Amino acid sequence: MGDGHVLVGVASIAFPDGAVVDHPGPPSRPAGWQVEAHVPQPGRAPSRVLVSEDVAPQAPHLWCVLRAAGPQAPGGDVDLVAFSTAHLDDGTLVGAATLEQLDVGWANQVGAVRWSAGTGVVGQVFVAPEHRRLRVAAKLLMVAAGVRVAQGWASLRSDGRLTDLGDTWLTAAPDWWRSRVPERTAHLPPMDLRPGG
Repeated sequence: MGDGHVLVGVASIAFPDGAVVDHPGPPSRPAGWQVEAHVPQPGRAPSRVLVSEDVAPQAPHLWCVLRAAGPQAPGGDVDLVAFSTAHLDDGTLVGAATLEQLDVGWANQVGAVRWSAGTGVVGQVFVAPEHRRLRVAAKLLMVAAGVRVAQGWASLRSDGRLTDLGDTWLTAAPDWWRSRVPERTAHLPPMDLRPGG
C-alpha cells in the first residue's frame, strides 16, 4: 500500500486489549474493524489513521496533528489535534510543522485529546462547541488508539476525573470504552480553551 505496515484494530474478546496479531494474506479489514493505522516504519507514528463509520457514523472529515503537549504538560503527554478543512485527506496524521506550511491556525481545530504515552491516562478531551454531538470525540479517541498501538504506548484509559460533558459523553460510549473508566472521582471544570499555539 506504499505506507509500510497496516495495523487494523478490531473489537474482540478473542485477544487481550492491544494485542497485535498477524493476519495472513493481503491487507484486509476483518468484520468488526474499528481503526486502521498506516505505519511507514515499525515504531514510527502512523501517516494515516482511518476510523470505521460504525464507530463514529456522523463524524466529519478529520485530519490530525500529533505533537508533544508542551513544557507546561507532565512528561510524556501528547496532543492529537483535529482539523476538518479540505487541506488533507480524512485520517491523515502530520506533525506541527506541516500545520504552518498549510497556513492553518490552531484556532481552526475542531477537537483535541491529550494523554500520557506512558500511562495511557486521557487528561483532556476538547470538542469545539459548533462541532459537538457529531461523534468528533469518539472518532478522535479511536485515532489516538491507533497511534498508541503503532507506537507501543499504554492503552488509553481514564482515572475518573471528568467534566460534566465528559460524563455525559461516557454514558453513550461503547462498552469497550466505558470499561476503561472507573466511577467518577472528581468533577473537572468545563474545558473551554482550545489546546494549541
